[in-house]
Amino acid sequence: MNTIVKTFCVAATIPVLAACGHRVVTEREVVREQPIVQQQPATTTERVVIVQQPPVMQEQQPPAPAATGYTWVPGRYIWNNGRWQWNSGQWVAGVVAPMPPALQETPPASSGGRWVPGYWVLAGNEWVWTRGHWE
Repeated sequence: MNTIVKTFCVAATIPVLAACGHRVVTEREVVREQPIVQQQPATTTERVVIVQQPPVMQEQQPPAPAATGYTWVPGRYIWNNGRWQWNSGQWVAGVVAPMPPALQETPPASSGGRWVPGYWVLAGNEWVWTRGHWE
């Protein structure tokens, strides 16, 4: 019977060989050619990331306070802890001029980082420009 099993295994296909406990391993040599690498001259790339301006303000003014002598200051975005943060509008005692338009700044050259555009901040009853900066 042992002879029959051997004959059967030799004549059988690969799935039957696996059932007999034999492993069939096919090996072949694979030759991989290395790509030809041409020497490129060393280049320096300057990477500049500009932080996107905050979205357009969309806020409605609440009713005026009961007392007179207050100015409505609309909400605005300020740069805080690496992100734009919304400051809600508020009534401020006294007269406050409307927020001026943003100043146009050209980012100075830098080897990398994020350019944060400048923005207006209310200090007391006056607007103060916070200059853009690299972060």
